[in-house]
Amino acid sequence: MAVQINPNMTVASVVERWPEAARLFARYGLACASCAISKSETIAQAAAGHGAGRVKMDELMTDLNRYAETGVLPEGLPPAGAAQSLGGKGVPRGMAEQKGIKHVIAVMSGKGGVGKSLVAGLLAVGLVRRGFRVGVLDGDITGPSIPRMFGVNEKPVSPDGKTLLPPRSRGGIPIMSMNLILPNEDEAVIWRGPLISGAVRQFFSDVQWGELDYLIVDLPPGTSDAPLTVMQALPVSGVVLVTTPQALATMVVTKAVRLVKQLGGDILGVVENMAYVTTPDGKRFELFGPSQGLKLVIAANAPLMGRLPIDPAIARDADDGTIESYTSPETEELTENFLKVAPLKAPEVAHTH
Repeated sequence: MAVQINPNMTVASVVERWPEAARLFARYGLACASCAISKSETIAQAAAGHGAGRVKMDELMTDLNRYAETGVLPEGLPPAGAAQSLGGKGVPRGMAEQKGIKHVIAVMSGKGGVGKSLVAGLLAVGLVRRGFRVGVLDGDITGPSIPRMFGVNEKPVSPDGKTLLPPRSRGGIPIMSMNLILPNEDEAVIWRGPLISGAVRQFFSDVQWGELDYLIVDLPPGTSDAPLTVMQALPVSGVVLVTTPQALATMVVTKAVRLVKQLGGDILGVVENMAYVTTPDGKRFELFGPSQGLKLVIAANAPLMGRLPIDPAIARDADDGTIESYTSPETEELTENFLKVAPLKAPEVAHTH
């Protein structure tokens, strides 16, 4: 009896056994999936995420099984190799056009409330101060905070009716976030995973980011749809992990470490946020307990980039939308340590933002 291809089989396994199936996937708009960027994504997941609900699953499965059984492909398919021509690392259609972005850096953590957005924002600001061209993509679709932090409330505009031109912060940083599209910033985004994944993709591919040295992607907590989309579908150069000193946070963030390693990603470093508070008389208190950073450094096989304190000035500037004016020795150290392991070094920069 012939093997039946079903929607629960991974795209990678189907293309590995029947290589020309890549052309069938491309016909149904799943060229990105047929590059086998995902070793775990099923046909059903690919259709829901990459196809944004437009894929006719019955027709796709019929064509796949007919090809598997007879070895004959339908007429009118994209030429061989079409799927792979869409960009390195399996970058989906449209995303290969973002040639102006040199490096994508994901800021993530398996744990919520550890300050990923803050770290993403401070890192972007620090890099801009050193002459790099930087943009920030707010990948936390259901809980975005980047626009408020940077004081950005303008809506993105579409000069050509197809792509979006992102608004810029006071310091010239292009920002893209779901909050900039919603009628009101307190509007709830009640979406399931495939829609969230689709939005993250579009924020990358359908936005005119321009020439950037670094695009910082602020990810939501967890190890599911949005982080998977970024790690599998965007050309990520490296990951910065954020944690707090609590043992519970370290345990959860370790899950993110394993996710990145499983997907073959490169962890650039670990940032421990809310590490301590300094009183006016200079005393330091570790409110959440002693540092757990070393455990994550060992697990991630990556350096500790910095330990950020609890600072009322950070909260004030973030609430006021003036995070670009914040500076401290700890944030300077964070940027310097990032540049020690970053794919693009400061001496290569011959421009100003």
